[in-house]
Amino acid sequence: MKRVLSALILCFSLFGFSQKEGQENALFTIRGNIGIPRVIGSQMFRTSFAGLYEGNLSLNVRLFGNFFVGAGYQNTQFQNNKFLKFQYFNASIPYNTRLLSSGAFIKLGYDKFFSDKGYATFSLNSGIMLNNYFNVNADTSLANRPYGPTGFSAPYIQPETSLNFIVEKRLAFSIMLSYTTMFYKYDPKSPRFAHFQEVKDSRNRYFMNWINIGFGFTVLLDKKTKE
Repeated sequence: MKRVLSALILCFSLFGFSQKEGQENALFTIRGNIGIPRVIGSQMFRTSFAGLYEGNLSLNVRLFGNFFVGAGYQNTQFQNNKFLKFQYFNASIPYNTRLLSSGAFIKLGYDKFFSDKGYATFSLNSGIMLNNYFNVNADTSLANRPYGPTGFSAPYIQPETSLNFIVEKRLAFSIMLSYTTMFYKYDPKSPRFAHFQEVKDSRNRYFMNWINIGFGFTVLLDKKTKE
């Protein structure tokens, strides 16, 4: 959590930098990010799953100034926590249940340059996420009935900020931070986890949401350079 706070302070302190006069980003950009999501919303969801990876890719066009709009695809995967095991006589068999989420989104954003080679990006992704649980164990406990759906869809929003450094004429690398809220309440009956005492004792007051810290890149197309 200290790393999360440090990243937040670093990124939002960039608001204090003055915009470099006359500096504009490329007309067209391809932006991608990858990181490891950390569940921070529903305690029940956090008790059940841990993030494996999250990545997204978007195609964008600059509208005016350094405001841009784009469309993209996101893929996120979670795996059940290790303590979730199937007890068979004197043996414990680990679960291998996964939640795979795929989303299409619209991106709205703004690039703020603080030097010739550096800029901060503040954006908002919003779209629909399709979710599916895989390797669901066929538990027949009453706690898991009636069975929840192993697939569902839900809208989501994702504020995102990044610190970008141009390393070549048409390429920049970045450190990014995002916060995803999926407007769907976690149902432990769907992955068949409702019979675990640790899950039952957890709170489930909020939507499914998570934070992601990772790395990214931007391909700068039609980038104008000074003579």
